[in-house]
Amino acid sequence: MLIDLDAPIEPSTVVDDHLDRMQALTDTFDDVDTRVARAEAELRQIEFVHRREDDDPVLFVEVVRRAADLDQRLRDAVHVGERRVAAEAALTAQMLRERLRQDPTSIAVALDELALRLGDEDDDRLGAIRLDAMVTASRLRIEHGDDRAVAPEVLHRVLREAPRVRAGRVFAWRASLLLADLALADGATPDEAVSTARALLIDEAAAGHTPHAASLAIRHLHGILRRLDDQRRPVVEAEDWTRLVDAYAAATDPRTRAVVLTGLVRAAQPTARTTDGMLAVLRHADALARADDHPDTALPRFSVAALITQVLGHPDGAEPSRSSAAPARDPQEAVRLSVEVEQRFVTLWSRPDGIPAMAALLLDRGLRLSDLGRRAEARSALATLRNRVDESGLDIARVERAQAAYWTIRFLLEEDQIALAREGIGAILAEFGTDPSADVRIWAATALWSTWRSGRVDQPEAAALRQEFARRFADDPDVRLRRLDASRLLGEAAAQHEAGHSDRALALFQQIEQRYGEVQDDDIQDTVRIARENARIVAVATAAAGAGAYRVLRDRVQAADDLAAQGRIAEAEPLWHSIVAETTGATDPDLVVLRLAALDVWAGWMQEAGRWEQVAQLSQQAAVLPSQADSRAHRVQARAHLRLGMALTKLGDHRGAIRAYEALDALAAGTSDLDTAVSRQQAVYNRAVLIDELGDPLGALAAYEHVVAVHGQHLETAGGHLRCAKALRNQAATFTELGRTAEAAGAHRRVLDLVAVSTDPELMIRAKKSGFDLAAACTMLGDFPCAVATYAWMRSTPQLGLSAAELREVTRAEKNARRGRR
Repeated sequence: MLIDLDAPIEPSTVVDDHLDRMQALTDTFDDVDTRVARAEAELRQIEFVHRREDDDPVLFVEVVRRAADLDQRLRDAVHVGERRVAAEAALTAQMLRERLRQDPTSIAVALDELALRLGDEDDDRLGAIRLDAMVTASRLRIEHGDDRAVAPEVLHRVLREAPRVRAGRVFAWRASLLLADLALADGATPDEAVSTARALLIDEAAAGHTPHAASLAIRHLHGILRRLDDQRRPVVEAEDWTRLVDAYAAATDPRTRAVVLTGLVRAAQPTARTTDGMLAVLRHADALARADDHPDTALPRFSVAALITQVLGHPDGAEPSRSSAAPARDPQEAVRLSVEVEQRFVTLWSRPDGIPAMAALLLDRGLRLSDLGRRAEARSALATLRNRVDESGLDIARVERAQAAYWTIRFLLEEDQIALAREGIGAILAEFGTDPSADVRIWAATALWSTWRSGRVDQPEAAALRQEFARRFADDPDVRLRRLDASRLLGEAAAQHEAGHSDRALALFQQIEQRYGEVQDDDIQDTVRIARENARIVAVATAAAGAGAYRVLRDRVQAADDLAAQGRIAEAEPLWHSIVAETTGATDPDLVVLRLAALDVWAGWMQEAGRWEQVAQLSQQAAVLPSQADSRAHRVQARAHLRLGMALTKLGDHRGAIRAYEALDALAAGTSDLDTAVSRQQAVYNRAVLIDELGDPLGALAAYEHVVAVHGQHLETAGGHLRCAKALRNQAATFTELGRTAEAAGAHRRVLDLVAVSTDPELMIRAKKSGFDLAAACTMLGDFPCAVATYAWMRSTPQLGLSAAELREVTRAEKNARRGRR
């Protein structure tokens, strides 16, 4: 126990003293149990390194030396317990050598030797170490192109031996995915490459699996899907999720059933991307789950049923790039099913962890009723939401209640019930305007913002609403509220300019620059960009030199913007075209900026309309700058490269998109301009995701690491932290699919590190997931102290917003990890 406690924090000499004392106290005993216990104590002096979050080369070299010594001493011991310790030490030594970036060939050879000497062992743990060594050695050879011909034979041996080892399925999965990568590299079709991995997905003993085992099966399925193309992925996804649902429907542990249903819901979201095949899987899972009445599965069963209603009622349908088989939208059926789902799961209204989910169901129903033109029923559903939550006596579901209040105000405005809408604004501000959570405050702020923009209140009332917004939310730190405030200021400036008060307009444009010029958020920077351009236009409008031509083009830009804002895009396009034509080849920096502004805004509207070929064409024009271009032009150029990459992605030219993002990365390297830096950050993230989707796991790992590095070069923001978290979680998923569990754990740790510098709600969602994933990885690695520490951290970090059910899950998992530690 002293060694276990002191090894991570005390000098090695202190632990050596403990070992010497242990040896002295047990010197006269030579029975098997004592020898094994001494060996296991020595192993603890080595294995603690798996709990370290940092890579300390000096320490790792010392631990590798100790591990090699322990292995050398005990590898030929008579008792299997001592040989097991030797093998654990040998495996740890090679893991550390890889972290030290030592020669991969020599590491693979050492792992081969370890696997060879364990070939005749009957011990289950030694069998697992042998499989781990074989898979890891093969991975190293594949990654580094060293003697790749050996890898398939070894990996097939893993597949043959895995059934004899209790934890063998995990190594079989890893081996099958590596074999798939080799097959793809040799020109096999994706279907052929993943055939073995798919065959291994379902375990005949699935009904007796633990929740962790079920989650590993889901991860294996994700690994399979990532190796398929866009055409086959949706088909295989639906087929294999059906197999998983069938295999685990009768699982004896209700938590295992819950894990599978929760995984299915995550895989089928967001609703705009749910394919017809996945909708069929959801329906199938819902039908099977009707025979399940265990309280531990109630929420996941509800989530499946609720998601079906959301998919049927979702206004956007399926995403074309995901699948052409989009579920037919049927809001009438969605409303009917929503009522049925509420009746089926009515007991959730009496559970604190179920009330937010039920409230979200009624909120969605209200929106679908509104889509059908049944406004009175929509407002009634939203009122019922509020009443049911109030009946609980608990101050929960505040996000859903705030959204219900917001939409009620919107519906009243659209029905011209202005007085009732104004009363609703007062109520939402009183109840939610100062809520500690920005996710709640945003709905109160948006109620103000959307009301003055609705055109249904007169100018004095709109001005009063803007003043109320400024008083309550102008200094709010949340970026979403800051976007609304920047938009408010821009609208006021435009109104002042239209009224002929150019001096007041200029002051407001400059105020936007002062307040938001350094904020790294794309939407805010778009507002700042417009304010800068308009400020310059206002300032130089009366200049003598070139004033006439400039004023004509400036007015034309404004006219095009006004037309576009009214939805008259077809009328605005000839104006943009004429501006670009008349300024092509211009050397005056103001005319250059007008040309680029026209291209930029034009491309933006085309992007919103989904006219991607035109977006690509316009972006290519804006990406080429004259030699005298200033910083404003370079910002537009950066956005043009970013938009070009997005357009090419939508057009199916993923390689071209990657090249566009890489061009922006190179152009913006070392920039001190925040606008350009943000565009670069988005570009490198989009590039990494594309590389990942193209099935290049090693390239994706490097690309995600580059994302983190680029974000670290500029002012940190909530949006930047969130992109880093997404990149690291994607990196962790790739590590996991490659069987590199220790490195996946390291990526999850880096996500948790971000919590120290940001508490953005979106980041907290990722951090919570990484907390669970890190603990699972530690458990898989046998590092139970790490799992215990992770669960303890999650319990003590309120920003994660653990639900009551999640808190119980964490507490239960921590207890299990402590038992595993003992």
